[in-house]
Amino acid sequence: MTHTVRAVITDEPLDAAAICAATRDELCGAVASFVGVVRNHDGGAGVESIDYSAHPLAEETLRVIAESLADRPGVHRIEAWHRVGHLEIGDEAMVVAVGAEHRAQAFGACEALVEEVKARLPIWKKQYRTDGSHEWSGLP
Repeated sequence: MTHTVRAVITDEPLDAAAICAATRDELCGAVASFVGVVRNHDGGAGVESIDYSAHPLAEETLRVIAESLADRPGVHRIEAWHRVGHLEIGDEAMVVAVGAEHRAQAFGACEALVEEVKARLPIWKKQYRTDGSHEWSGLP
């Protein structure tokens, strides 16, 4: 059975609807998705914006993570996108979508993908706080 996996690191705005639509397939009865959005607070402090930086191998790492889930039963299509650069409150930072034959397969693969991305993807976040300070997270 063929699987389609696309993993992209981009500095362009993400289009969650288009990314999810790309996982639709006549074999798939379910599309599960996750959209990570920049929020206005973190750890009790206000956030104004975020800068994401990526290691040169980040896109390859994202592809490897996504491909590791493509052989799960019923999974046919995976889209995994992460944005880098300067993001404002409300901007989409990460969009993941999985097309699978059944909802449990789609939900399971989508959740596993998001968790692996959070654990392994070499992307670092600089948060600009509302008090004028900043904080880095995700550094090695």
